[in-house]
Amino acid sequence: MFIVQSIRDIIQAIARQRTRGENTPLIMLRVLDEASGERISHLPVDPQLAQAWLAYSGEPFRPHQAHALAALRRGELAALRSSSPHVTATLQLLARAALAESPRATVIVLAFDDEHAHALYVSFESANQSLPSHLRASVTTTSAQQVDPFARIVIATPEALHGRVLRYHARAWGMLWNGLSLILIPDVHRYTGVAGAHLADLLMRAHRVAVAHGAAPGFLASLINVHDPAPALNALLGKSWRVIDADDGPRTATVVAVWQGGGAWLRETAELATVLRRQSYRVHVLCDALERAALAPAIGDAGEITVGPEIEPAQVLVCAGFPGSISACRRLLAAGHQAVIVVIGERPQEQALVRQVSMILEGPPTMWPVPSANAYVLAQHVVCAASELPLSAADVDAWGCAEVVQRMSANGQLVELPDDEPLWIPSGDADPYAEFSILAASGGAITARSEQPRIRERLDPTLFERWAYAGAALPPGVGGLRVVLRDEEEGSISLRLETSGRRTYPLRRGNVTIRDVHNERGLLRDQRVAWGRVVAQETIYGWREATPGAPPADVALNAPLESRWVAPACWFELPLALQVQGQFIGWCLTAAVTLRALASFTDLVPLYDHERRRLFFVDAQPGGNGLAQWLYQHAEDVLPIAYDVALACRSDPLLEPLSRVDQDWLLALLGRAPVEPPRRSEPTTHLPPVASPDERRQSNAASGSPAVDPQPRRERREARIPAAPPPVDKPQSSAGKRASAQQPPDRQSAPETPATPAQAQATPSEEASADVAALIERLRRQREQRERSKNREMHVQPAPETDSEPRFTTGERIFCLPFGDGEVLESRIEAGREVLVVRFPDYGELTIDPALSLVRKIDASQGL
Repeated sequence: MFIVQSIRDIIQAIARQRTRGENTPLIMLRVLDEASGERISHLPVDPQLAQAWLAYSGEPFRPHQAHALAALRRGELAALRSSSPHVTATLQLLARAALAESPRATVIVLAFDDEHAHALYVSFESANQSLPSHLRASVTTTSAQQVDPFARIVIATPEALHGRVLRYHARAWGMLWNGLSLILIPDVHRYTGVAGAHLADLLMRAHRVAVAHGAAPGFLASLINVHDPAPALNALLGKSWRVIDADDGPRTATVVAVWQGGGAWLRETAELATVLRRQSYRVHVLCDALERAALAPAIGDAGEITVGPEIEPAQVLVCAGFPGSISACRRLLAAGHQAVIVVIGERPQEQALVRQVSMILEGPPTMWPVPSANAYVLAQHVVCAASELPLSAADVDAWGCAEVVQRMSANGQLVELPDDEPLWIPSGDADPYAEFSILAASGGAITARSEQPRIRERLDPTLFERWAYAGAALPPGVGGLRVVLRDEEEGSISLRLETSGRRTYPLRRGNVTIRDVHNERGLLRDQRVAWGRVVAQETIYGWREATPGAPPADVALNAPLESRWVAPACWFELPLALQVQGQFIGWCLTAAVTLRALASFTDLVPLYDHERRRLFFVDAQPGGNGLAQWLYQHAEDVLPIAYDVALACRSDPLLEPLSRVDQDWLLALLGRAPVEPPRRSEPTTHLPPVASPDERRQSNAASGSPAVDPQPRRERREARIPAAPPPVDKPQSSAGKRASAQQPPDRQSAPETPATPAQAQATPSEEASADVAALIERLRRQREQRERSKNREMHVQPAPETDSEPRFTTGERIFCLPFGDGEVLESRIEAGREVLVVRFPDYGELTIDPALSLVRKIDASQGL
């Protein structure tokens, strides 16, 4: 406990050095107590292996190991759910148990990427050095070209499994497939979106090839502690998995610190790691590929500091930025480090976490959205499977790909053999294995290069489409690297280190055409939410940037970037018109999704339809990644979190316009504010009528099913070729206006000439709440005045309140948006305004300003 306390002292001393007035960067410091864990005396494996493993690990067997072994022997698909990364040791143990049953048995370990593959290889080799029986293991990646035909454990990335191990299964990898007894998938939760669709098809292909070689492999996976992973796991092979809770091991005492880095989060991360190294601690800095490129020069070649995206042994773990999800963060806390420091940056979701930092320890586990069936992904794997073994009718039925096979046969990509039983093989016109990446729905990944420091990383193509224009700051929303060159044909970007703290957001034009409406339902009172398939068109014509000490500025691109894709979308019918420039709307909700689901901030694309007052959230990947459907199902859970994100961003100079717009439409959807009346300085206009749900269904049914674009990547590249500026839209005739009110819009007014907010027709209930509307309008104007004053750094005396007596008293029950019900612990007047201290069941004690948050009393007899 002495070491733990000394680390606490060091962290507190660093925080005191960086404290300015009442602002301290250390916003949470706690100690998680140690736990002994559960144990069993015996595991039914080979006795020699059992003795050797106990000698190597120094720990007894755990109950989850026995449950997993029993499930595999019964032929069940098993998944170990654990907050601790040490569950990987169980995968090694069970792999060796499977190999001990036969001298010909082999195991495939599927790693997510090259970094993950090498980390797993080091772990297996470390066990090899300590155990008496040495098992040959090899790593197969896109860069490692050598083949070890006698290796009994083959660690392969999805790209290597696709293009090498499956492609040449009958030649170089024959011995592997003949004896394949187990397929391991460590950290299966990393396969989200299109990666999950790729994984499902890769496992189908692997199982098919193994059966052809006379093998019947089992499947064993590990994942973090997410909420109800069964639906996502079942989608992988169309079979149910047995989920085994594996948090039965010991846990050491760990100091948890959350550090508010703000715009200097990269510098703060590097300095924390350096100071702790000087105190003789081994430090690992956890970050993704782009962040590593920005951090490496600041950290230098310190021998006791490692930097990378995988968890490595160290005494102190410093996480650069929020690690993607609540469940992922908790895995870091259970990794066995003496201290874990999470440095929070300026992404919208991170700014919300600063306000509710207790969510990291007390919030609900993250959800795993079910990866959607992606036609582009399936088409790639079907033609490759036909190349490995002729595709039979039984294979097509088991895979559920009859429609794709029929379409590809009509297009000449598959050829049916003249046989009694239908068999398909590739036409042979092109290499079906070319341009493959698990990050892309079709084609390869985007390559990011930099000379100083020297990097070469793979990026999600959706980032290239929207966030990697020349002049952009990456990573998205925080910066640290600048895009200096963009190669459209090669699909690559060149990066340069940038230490100014500059951030950028894209300025866009876009429109959405609805192809199919899959489902529609009510959302809080009379609001509607729907999801279906859409065609999205987007033009990136510039960006908005902010640098510390300078006001935000809009910069135009020399050549706008055009993209078009077909994907599922979730959309909300808004009860009020919004004035939005540059499609700077909706990012607060996409940030909120990352706080509840395994997803990235860039996996959803918000697009606002000015004419019909619809806000779309489109899957960023062509064909879909499953997030739009998940959002449709969990809208009531995400919307309050999105409102809290918008509130947290209201003092950010770059995100203030986004925060203001998102607060307006979120309040309207949550049913806590009436339709906003038009401002005095803006003329009142009438919107075209919105089609009823029945009319929308008829219109969408008449449009027919969408045709799958066989080459979405090529279409997107051709669409991005710089074109002349779009012509100014001419006024429509009355007949044209009526037509546009009955069908989805083809165009959307440009941000330079945004649509004017409209006055909705008043209903009797709205007229009765005129006083409430006036109050909310007054509070909104006061909020804008205060925030403008803060941005100008001018001191303004607070506006006097008409009622100096407090409205709330201690012990009263209130409702506060977005926190829910709470109890008033204290009510006081500060600077002429009432301030409340409220206890909420889910968030603890919070300080609430009723002028900024919607607060009302709860009648004891009525409840909420």
